[in-house]
Amino acid sequence: MALLEVKNLTKKFGGLTAVSNFNLQLNKGEIVGLIGPNGAGKTTVFNLLTGVYQPTEGTITLDGESLVGLKPYQITTKGMARTFQNIRLFKDLTVLDNVKIANHLRTKSTMAEAIIRLPRFMKEDKEITDKSLELLKILKLDGKKDEISKSLPYGEQRRLEIARALATGAKIVFLDEPAAGMNPQETHDLMEFIGWVRDEFDLTILLIEHDMKLVMRVCERLLVLDYGVVIAEGLPDEIKNNKRVIEAYLGEEVS
Repeated sequence: MALLEVKNLTKKFGGLTAVSNFNLQLNKGEIVGLIGPNGAGKTTVFNLLTGVYQPTEGTITLDGESLVGLKPYQITTKGMARTFQNIRLFKDLTVLDNVKIANHLRTKSTMAEAIIRLPRFMKEDKEITDKSLELLKILKLDGKKDEISKSLPYGEQRRLEIARALATGAKIVFLDEPAAGMNPQETHDLMEFIGWVRDEFDLTILLIEHDMKLVMRVCERLLVLDYGVVIAEGLPDEIKNNKRVIEAYLGEEVS
């Protein structure tokens, strides 16, 4: 059984159909790319999968459990997290605090316990701090733990955003244009980082990306959206030579 299964997912905004009969199976450990021209419906798919939008039609199941009707924070507790095209860190907080906030998703102490600093809160806070520091060390950000997140180089801000998604305990991470705004060296580093993170944390990854070199080298298979409809699905070599995809999106064959 697929880890994530999406069947006939459709989203209509009034008379506009943004996504039509979208189907997806994500198997454990895969890195899958969702590509297509601007306005094709890719981010709408992410918003549907993470509960920002509710589907007009269709089903979404994670480990056999329906996610339709759940709110974003509820879906996150089930094991799915995302990053955004425009980085959405808590820019005026430290690197450590950004990760600690994500860890608070699974705490049990109340606001009153936090204010009075009762034993359960103090115990959970120490556990969260230790867990966050361990994660930052694994991702080689521990040396920046006390820096304000907006002061980090762009590539490290992206890495921190991924760290925050991992801190939720996600089994699946959705990456929305992770290479946006990066220079060639940062993009090259990101390629290696995505594969390493998948292996290190036993993740499944679905990513949206316009950088075709990254997509072709990182993703194991691809889906191509155009006007909200999947027009092709297959291995990277199959997609880059697909005449319909070239006509709708690539414009030329990608090496």
